[in-house]
Amino acid sequence: MIRIYNYVRLVRDIQSTSTLEFQSDWNLVGLPIEVQDSYYLSIFPDAIEGTLYSFNGGYISESYLTSGEGYWLRFANDGSTTIDGIPINELTVNLNEGWNLITGGSTSLNILDIQDPDGIIISGTVYGFISGGYVNAEIIEPGKGYWVRANSSGSITLIEN
Repeated sequence: MIRIYNYVRLVRDIQSTSTLEFQSDWNLVGLPIEVQDSYYLSIFPDAIEGTLYSFNGGYISESYLTSGEGYWLRFANDGSTTIDGIPINELTVNLNEGWNLITGGSTSLNILDIQDPDGIIISGTVYGFISGGYVNAEIIEPGKGYWVRANSSGSITLIEN
């Protein structure tokens, strides 16, 4: 006798709201949740038009944000924006050898909790940007961008604890 079982998988898309703060002038930003419209002026309506840049060995002008990628973005004034979407609880980020601009997911993550199975992140090379200067980062904050230096190309994984 052959038995056939049907399995139903229930998937809930839980909506989340994220408030992202920014400072006047240049900021390192990222996308902490999955959104329907990732156009940068939809997410950051107070940004100065034409100032979103990613990095891949050089700066690249962008119009849309991608999960896992960090960006430079300029604002005329201090402020904040609120976005709605689906939380990102796990994120695999591909790194190139050298400097990379990344972001994390929906929750704060200690850099010691980054899953780096091939040991490609060079110790002490995770930097955030605050008030016009770089700082060694200990925590990857949602919505912020970070510089990370890798000794070779590969992948890292950021998973919510």
